[in-house]
Amino acid sequence: MTPRIKEHTCPLCNGTGFPKSIQTAHPGRKIYPIKCEVCQGKGKITDIE
Repeated sequence: MTPRIKEHTCPLCNGTGFPKSIQTAHPGRKIYPIKCEVCQGKGKITDIE
């Protein structure tokens, strides 16, 4: 039997690949997005059944 692959949207980043970052209180400071740890920045999670 071949394994079935199921994909669903990452709940942590809502499919964006980047979780919401908290803005710092320093105006003018750039915030660089960090890849989502759960889906590795893909936005989808693959389950193999």
